[in-house]
Amino acid sequence: MTCLGQYELLGQVRDQNSGESLPFVNIGLIEKNIGTVSDDSGYFVLEIPEKISKESLLRFSMLGYVSQEFTVEEFLKQNTLTIALKEEVTALDEVIVTTKRSSYKTIILGNNTTSKLIYTAFTTNKLGNEMGFVVRGRKRPMILKQFSISIVENDYGPIRFRLSFYDLKEGLPNKSLLEENIFIETDLTSGIVRKDLSSYEIVIDQDFFIAIEWIEDLGPGKLFFSGGFFGSPLIARATSQGT
Repeated sequence: MTCLGQYELLGQVRDQNSGESLPFVNIGLIEKNIGTVSDDSGYFVLEIPEKISKESLLRFSMLGYVSQEFTVEEFLKQNTLTIALKEEVTALDEVIVTTKRSSYKTIILGNNTTSKLIYTAFTTNKLGNEMGFVVRGRKRPMILKQFSISIVENDYGPIRFRLSFYDLKEGLPNKSLLEENIFIETDLTSGIVRKDLSSYEIVIDQDFFIAIEWIEDLGPGKLFFSGGFFGSPLIARATSQGT
């Protein structure tokens, strides 16, 4: 659909085998900072300025599924509005069982400060906006036990965002270290939100990047976090598939 100097891409993302809708799929033009996230029912709307080349690549990606890419022109020519993603089959790494738990360090990420002197927020209101920081200097493999974040003000009511971990390439976030989505949900207007990570059995033996992602359009509102959450300089991605 074309209107007011822009293309409007819309459709629904589904599982190729089951036909079930896929929520919170990252959809966007690669490195163009134009993107969105599918809603609870897999539906999405993405507005693309007409000045953007129709050869630009549009990517659909989600943990546990094989990504799909189209040029904008290819997508516009499709007769269907349904995008089917194929579940990704991954070979399990060899598991080594050991009783030497002392070789691992159990850590709790995030912060527990309620300070309101320094606070921050998502850098844009675009779906898929991510922000976070690099965790460095660990001398032993880490078992991630818990993540916490301090909310200074939330007038949206119930909110939900995605928690992600990435490896690093040249000091910047690169590929996800997870095999499944981790969501954080809360209705706190102010206070500490904690997410138990024990069941995910996340073990990391390298420097990594931790991020939270804005995945739901809740309309106008305020959401501020204590600045103490960012123990390192803030790194942000404007939207899905962006830089």
